[in-house]
Parts: sequence; structure tokens; C-alpha cells
Amino acid sequence: MKKILVVDDERPFLLSLKDGLLAYTDKFNVLLASNGQEALRILKEEQIDLLVTDLKLPVMDGFQLLAHVSRYDPYLPVIVITAFGTPEIEERLSRMNALHYLEKPLDFDVLAQTIESALANELRSYIRGITLATFLQLVHLEKKSCSLKIRSKDQVGYLFIHQGELCDAQTDLLQEEAAALEIVTWEDTEIEMDGICRRRGKKIASSLEFLLMEAFRIKDEASVSPEMLEQAHVLPPANLKVPPPAPAASPPPRRKADPDEKLLSVLNKSKAINEFAIFDSTNFLEHQSGPPCSLTQLDLNTYFPACLDLGKEVEGNGLRYLLLSCARRQRYLFFKRGTRQVVLALAQGAQPAQVLDQFSSSLFETT
Repeated sequence: MKKILVVDDERPFLLSLKDGLLAYTDKFNVLLASNGQEALRILKEEQIDLLVTDLKLPVMDGFQLLAHVSRYDPYLPVIVITAFGTPEIEERLSRMNALHYLEKPLDFDVLAQTIESALANELRSYIRGITLATFLQLVHLEKKSCSLKIRSKDQVGYLFIHQGELCDAQTDLLQEEAAALEIVTWEDTEIEMDGICRRRGKKIASSLEFLLMEAFRIKDEASVSPEMLEQAHVLPPANLKVPPPAPAASPPPRRKADPDEKLLSVLNKSKAINEFAIFDSTNFLEHQSGPPCSLTQLDLNTYFPACLDLGKEVEGNGLRYLLLSCARRQRYLFFKRGTRQVVLALAQGAQPAQVLDQFSSSLFETT
């Protein structure tokens, strides 16, 4: 029996949806979640065959959920529920031929047909549920602000987006538009999402749609394959001859659990810590304590450079940590391990040195 996970924050809608799909219980079983975090728990516990999700969700929104799926289960078929409601957006979404989408209010028969179609596609060929190009177009249409950390094999790059517009990008060797164009041409990408745009100012003049089309052109000139067309999710040139589809491929194994689970376990279990946030060297949020977490809004580019400069003046080298005491006697501990930048909101009475002793440097290996 196939398992379908439906995620929406409107409980009456979820219950009516489940009732409306009772006629299809011989074909699939429906599981419900009211936010992205609850959906992640179900995805870890159950073998889900299809994800149906709204984008506007509390606690963890649909974009963060899709980013997680991109990393850990990239071949999971996805149906996105939208409230876009304009012909232009509907036309753009129709270009994403591997992404199923539905508009509210939902028709149960149409939903059931779309689910059956998505599952049938899974049997015919494994189409990546959410690609980088698809994800970027959804971010643009929703006018979302975020930072994206993109991995492809041994490559890592960052895209910084403000209200749906790409404003900056970087890789190890490139910056701004050159970096963005490089990133969007990568194959088999994994997406990590930070819900805040961590760069100020717009340094990329070209539109996101132009960059995606340019990426398609570059790929086309290199070599044209059906997999490439399937994964690009943007319209090919009108004169391009598309070769016949290749035989169905077997899906890859699901990705293993996050390698930082040991570190997160220490942070979550410590009674001396109320909240925590872990950032990489570009100020990208990698991990946080359970939402809501007040530390995610911090701009660490303000704190760590000043801390290091002060350490050089006082001791001739870096400081071990920075401790800030604020209103209501709340104290914040800032320190670095490898390339990571860590911020802790300390519990009352906690001693910074003792807190730091809980963490061995091996937990903070350079990534």
C-alpha cells in the first residue's frame, strides 16, 4: 500500500481532504501533518511514497521542508499546493513538467488523479522530486527571502535571495553573477535553506529566469540528454530536437542521517543551554534549537570580526570566546570551532568555561 503524506496548517482542510480521499483507500493510505517539522518526523519514521505540501506553513515552512527532501530523499515525488492564482504564474509552473502542482481550493477528484499520476510516473521513471531550478522558481514566485547552500559532489556554493530576487552568490572561486551561473548549471544538487537572506544589497543584475535559461543553453551546448531536459525544468530553445527518453533508472539509496547528530545531541541535552544556533563561515545557518529560536536573526559578521580584532590587540591572538550580558540577565556565548560559528543562550547560573568543556574539538571538524 502506497503512503501519501499531506502537509497543510489548516486542520479542517486536512480532515476534509482525508475524508474526500476515503474512496481511494484501496490504492493509497493518507498521513497528515500540520507543519514542516511534524512532516519531517513522519518522513523519518515512515516510508513515504509521495509528498503533498503547501508552501506557507508554521514552525517550518514548505520551502524548508522541500530543501530537506532535496538533501535526504531527492527522488521522492512531490505535489505542491499553491495559492498563486494568476495565469502568468500558472503558465510558469506548467513549465516544471516534473513538478505536480494544484491550486486551492482543491477538487478531491483532481487531487486523487494527480496523486495517481505522480505514483504512475514513479513506476515509469524516477523523476527528481524537487530540483534546484524548480526550487528557485518557486522561491521567486512566492517572493521568498532566504539563503541557499547548494552542494553538488565536492562543490559548495551559496545563493542569497531577497523577496524572490537573486541578489548575490558565491563559490570557492567565484562571486556574484559568475558564481550564480556556475551553481545553477550543477547537476544532482542538494539544497540547504536558511530562512534569512544573509547578504545586503543587490549585486546581481540579471533576473533569475535569465540565469536559468542561460544555464540551460550552456548545458545544451555541452551535450543534450533527456535527463538534462528533465532536470532543468525550464523551456528549451524552440529549435532543439529532444532525443527519445532513456530507459527507466533505479532510484539511489536514501541519504544517511545528518553527520552532525552527535554535536546536536550534546547541545540538545545540555541543561546549561537554553537556545543554540550554528553558522558556517559565510554566516549561513546550519542548525538551531527547536523553533522558535531567537538566535537565528543574528548577523555574526558583526560579532566575530570585532572579537578577533580585540583578541589580537589584547593578547596578540584570538579570544577563546565572547560573552555578552544583556537585559533581563540573559547571557550569550559566542565561539568558533573549525569553520563553524556557534552562539549559545546560556541558562541562568551556567559558567562559560564549563559549557565549553562539554564540547570536544572533534565535534567541530572542518567541513
